[in-house]
Amino acid sequence: MEENGKKNRVVNRTLNYKIAVTGIFGALSLVLTFTHLGYISIGGFISLTIMHIPAILATILAGLVPGLGVSLIFGLTSLVQTVMGGAGTNPFFLNPMVSIVPRLLIPVVTWLVFKAFSLIPKMPRVISGTVASAFGTFANTFFVMGSIYVFYGKDLMQGMAGVLSSMGFNVEGLGGIKGFFAILFCTMATNGLWEIIGAVVITLAVLSSVYLVGNKKSKLSKMASGKKGGSL
Repeated sequence: MEENGKKNRVVNRTLNYKIAVTGIFGALSLVLTFTHLGYISIGGFISLTIMHIPAILATILAGLVPGLGVSLIFGLTSLVQTVMGGAGTNPFFLNPMVSIVPRLLIPVVTWLVFKAFSLIPKMPRVISGTVASAFGTFANTFFVMGSIYVFYGKDLMQGMAGVLSSMGFNVEGLGGIKGFFAILFCTMATNGLWEIIGAVVITLAVLSSVYLVGNKKSKLSKMASGKKGGSL
């Protein structure tokens, strides 16, 4: 009975933690969306988004399901913002297959990479999480641009014709898989790489702080339990 009680308490703490993480990062996603704080311009020539980072952090800190929950909030707010016609909205995102579905793949990729790196002996969780954030950010770019290309390839190609030409691509000869990878290359070169760097820096800072606090609490708990044992 006592063992079952302990297991139930552990399960409840874990569930409460996952719910709390989902709520916190879901709320952060809402704030970043509707205040436009999730979109950063550096020096007037670098434009990047950090909108996907709450989903990545939720996945690393609490698991796949909380990450999916935050990603769903991210996708829905992206759709709602487009419907409302706010500044900087893109009509492509009126399609849920563009605004929502690709976002749900961010935590999947992040979780798989995080778990894979965690299997490496003595690999610090901070490093595993930071690498996973880079892959998760790339997944956001890859799947969003991929879905836009699938549904609106012609419009996307026309809209990016100037950028493609400036990077040496012959727009008239592009199409199919080659066209998509040309667009992906241009996207990564203009802002995708900066988004990965931003995600890595933020994730590294957050995870370092979280795990440092967690390790201190763990040491304090061990010291406290040791004193109790000694007093007995």
